[in-house]
Amino acid sequence: MSNKEIRDIKLRVKEIQENPIIKLFFEDDKSTGKGSKEWTNLTKIQLETLIVDLITDEINPKLGYLERGKLRGVTKRSFYRTLEQARLNLIRAIFTIMVASFLNIIDSPRLSDFNELSQNFLDLVTINNLENQTPEEKEKWIKIYTKMIFDNVQNLKKQTALANQDK
Repeated sequence: MSNKEIRDIKLRVKEIQENPIIKLFFEDDKSTGKGSKEWTNLTKIQLETLIVDLITDEINPKLGYLERGKLRGVTKRSFYRTLEQARLNLIRAIFTIMVASFLNIIDSPRLSDFNELSQNFLDLVTINNLENQTPEEKEKWIKIYTKMIFDNVQNLKKQTALANQDK
């Protein structure tokens, strides 16, 4: 692995970790130094491991887990174990969505708030990717949408969010 490849991989990993969308879900908890796991089933370490693995595959797919682990400062075994856990968590999330879809939960009128939340998130991603705004404008809109999304999530967490509205 060349020094240029190492620099490129580390730079891209840092860019992704610093992305405002990623930071929404993986804010640092100042008291523990760990990221919040409330909004995703991936830990911050699992996310970083996934990112290293994906970017390494793009830059030099021939690099093994030993080199990938070194990029994260861990052993080959630790890197592989964390990657395996991250992949399993992603698979579980996908299967959960599949079960919800099978049960017609996703398209249910009772879940229109979830669909709105999903649309708000897509809008947030679009705003984040816009290149014709100043960083200040982009940051302002990201904060507005972030607040809207997390306010909606707090409402959805209440048990009445899924209650049958006809009762």
